Amino acid sequence: MINILLVTHGDFGKELLKSSELIIGKVEGAQSISFHQGESFDELLRQVEEKIDELSGEDLIVFTDMYGGSPYNAVTRTMKNRNFYHITGINFPLFIDIAVSRDCYTMEEVAEKIIKNGKKSIVFVNEQFLAE
Repeated sequence: MINILLVTHGDFGKELLKSSELIIGKVEGAQSISFHQGESFDELLRQVEEKIDELSGEDLIVFTDMYGGSPYNAVTRTMKNRNFYHITGINFPLFIDIAVSRDCYTMEEVAEKIIKNGKKSIVFVNEQFLAE
């Protein structure tokens, strides 16, 4: 199974896990790290390194919420000499899609699927109504 780690600002990752349980049930092999205002980057980095080392015995995809943010930077620093995928810009539809299908694909296929479906998961609804 491909493990999932969510590293996000605030409790976004934790809430993604909780919210997804309403739709797909418990997500096995998925954990989150929250970065709150006032916490140090060094502490975040330590937590990320520790959790990645713990989870990387199997395939691992680490999701961060925003390119260039502290969670992204901590995970990026941790990538050296470790073997996992890091994808930033996670959202609810993408998380559910990957959580339910990750056992059916290789890591490479999951990464391709995320990028492809990420573009589909953002919709300008007004434009759809005008087209009807």
